[in-house]
Amino acid sequence: MMDALMGFDPRRVVKFAGLGALFLFLCWQHVQATRIGYRVESTRREARALRSRVADMRLKLDETMAPGALAARASTKLGMVPAAPGSLRSLSGASLEVGGLLPRLWARLPLVGPLRS
Repeated sequence: MMDALMGFDPRRVVKFAGLGALFLFLCWQHVQATRIGYRVESTRREARALRSRVADMRLKLDETMAPGALAARASTKLGMVPAAPGSLRSLSGASLEVGGLLPRLWARLPLVGPLRS
């Protein structure tokens, strides 16, 4: 009875605590959403930079592997020159065939076998 006169009602305290908890939860949720938004934007910026870098590398690879660039590098850096037509030999079809059972089986074996543990 004394509590009722002083204005202390357990139901009001529970309501006040519930509203306070709800307010804190909503603040926490807003902060987390903001953090995630910044992280997403940072990741997008990084992905954009990586895509640009990949495009630059592909362009550089295409320029490097172009036939004209390869020929120029082969002649200047390695001292390579085109072969004279008389120095080329062609192999006959019969000499390319694999003979015997063992060489044929050996040719079918995989280079790397399954891992055993």
